[in-house]
Amino acid sequence: MMNEQEEERMQVKCNYDIGRLHIQGVSGTVKHGRKYGMATKMRTSDDVSFWLREQPATHKSAASGELMYIPFELYKYTDGSYQMFIRGSEANHPEGAMLDLQPLDQPIQQLLEFATEADMVIDAVGPRYVSMNGGEEE
Repeated sequence: MMNEQEEERMQVKCNYDIGRLHIQGVSGTVKHGRKYGMATKMRTSDDVSFWLREQPATHKSAASGELMYIPFELYKYTDGSYQMFIRGSEANHPEGAMLDLQPLDQPIQQLLEFATEADMVIDAVGPRYVSMNGGEEE
């Protein structure tokens, strides 16, 4: 049985540089440059960074074991678009933040390749989520 540090998941650091996301993908079988899976950094809006800093960390770093992360989900839509859903207090979604992903960006390509190989992408039914206030763009 896997302990929390080995549990397969994707997670984002709560307190990181403004305008950047630090992401870890944790897998027992899929390795992309890290013994635990993969890590990458992506651009985001300042609003998302400030929102993340308000969220309580629930998961430990796969590298250091420190409590610094919260999990997220990746959704793939039938039109080929992707969104990243981070559960937490209401941001642009009643249950957290839904971020549009631009798959042409290299770090996002790395994330999507890892998540696909590790079977961590959720095939979404229906149209992608659009917030009443326009949504947060990654």
